[in-house]
Amino acid sequence: MQPDSEEKRVTQAFGVLADRVDGEPPAILGLTTSELLLVSLVTGLILLPLILLISFAFGLGSIALSLTGFLFMCGLYGGAVIFRRLKRGRPQGHYQVMFAVLLQRLFGGRAFMLRSGYWSIGRARPGAARSSDNR
Repeated sequence: MQPDSEEKRVTQAFGVLADRVDGEPPAILGLTTSELLLVSLVTGLILLPLILLISFAFGLGSIALSLTGFLFMCGLYGGAVIFRRLKRGRPQGHYQVMFAVLLQRLFGGRAFMLRSGYWSIGRARPGAARSSDNR
């Protein structure tokens, strides 16, 4: 009886325990810190040239700064929505693997086996000749 009451006291003292111990916790809008960094870098790399081009074209130097901040926050929110849809109902790290497979299909490589179909173990009947034996 005493070990059960001890375990109950420890659980009550800590309250809610973490369910994902070795994963990154969500920081802002459901994004982890690495995802937040990726979204902010992509948003910044897209927005900076675009805002500079628009501000020089129309002569809107002072408005460009406030417009950049507003569009940057909109970009973060849009990136969070995209990442939430990518991660919904899938195991942790699923979209990273799918991105790596996409890069392999586009640029080549041998990190993942992408063949679908039946695989054999390379054995044949004892009396059958194999093509590798005819050297």
